[in-house]
Amino acid sequence: MPRKLLQRVLPTRARLRDRWFLRPFNALLHDPALWATHRKNVLKALAVGLFACFLPIPGQTPLAVMVAVWLRVNVAVAVAASWVANPLTMGPLYYAGYRVGSWLLDRHPGQFPEAVNFEWLWAEIGRIWQPLLLGCLVLGAIVTTLAVGILNQVWIRVSRRRFRERRQFHPWRRGDPG
Repeated sequence: MPRKLLQRVLPTRARLRDRWFLRPFNALLHDPALWATHRKNVLKALAVGLFACFLPIPGQTPLAVMVAVWLRVNVAVAVAASWVANPLTMGPLYYAGYRVGSWLLDRHPGQFPEAVNFEWLWAEIGRIWQPLLLGCLVLGAIVTTLAVGILNQVWIRVSRRRFRERRQFHPWRRGDPG
């Protein structure tokens, strides 16, 4: 199930090869492992992308692509997973990371103004960077582990169900003369 869905949704290598902005990377992107949709490859790519999205740094998607190419896992899945951190989810995600980091470091979380702006951020960065980084790393590890475990179980169960249905549909596969 997930493999066929991914093959329908994800762009093909041929379509990406024709994109002007990806032409300088054609030598890297021709590797079939970077587009494989088998379970282990997709699970590793999901882990790369999700963990990258929890890092409180700019450039999470390019980081996910570089790690995916280095590990030879599905680049498109890693990119899609790194987009979990988008402008709508970044605030709550990093605030949760900050709160978890403050709790782990046993620090009292500071008060946030009603309107967070860059001036306030630059003035407070020295105080909040450690709990933010620690909390984001811990949350990233937990969410990545849970997501990979859940997708793995779903993939296995769906594959087993489809295999059983295929065996029941074709009596000749069970050894019955048909």
